[in-house]
Amino acid sequence: MVSFNWEVTIMLAKLTRGNQITIPKQIIERAGLKTGEDYIDVEYRDGLIFLKPVDVEERIAPEDLERFQNKIAQAQKDDLRLSAKEAAVFLKKRAKAKS
Repeated sequence: MVSFNWEVTIMLAKLTRGNQITIPKQIIERAGLKTGEDYIDVEYRDGLIFLKPVDVEERIAPEDLERFQNKIAQAQKDDLRLSAKEAAVFLKKRAKAKS
C-alpha cells in the first residue's frame, strides 16, 4: 500500500480581463517563487489547470552567436597575434615583472 502525506493549500484567485491571475502570496512563498524571476508552465488537462514552476535557461539565438563569433574572429588593426607558446612566455615575463 502506498500512502502520501501531502499538505494542500487551496485559495481563490480571480481571472482578470487581461486573462491574468494573481497567485496568492502564501502560495508563492510556499512554492519558493521569486516575482519577476521565475517561470511557470501552464497545462490544461481533463478540465483542470496545472501550474508548475520550471527552470528556464536563457539562450542566445544561433544566428546571433554566429554573428558574434565572426566579429571577434576578424582581425582588427591594433590586434596582437601570438602563438600559445609566445603568449605563455609573455605572461610569465609579465608575472615576474609584477612580483
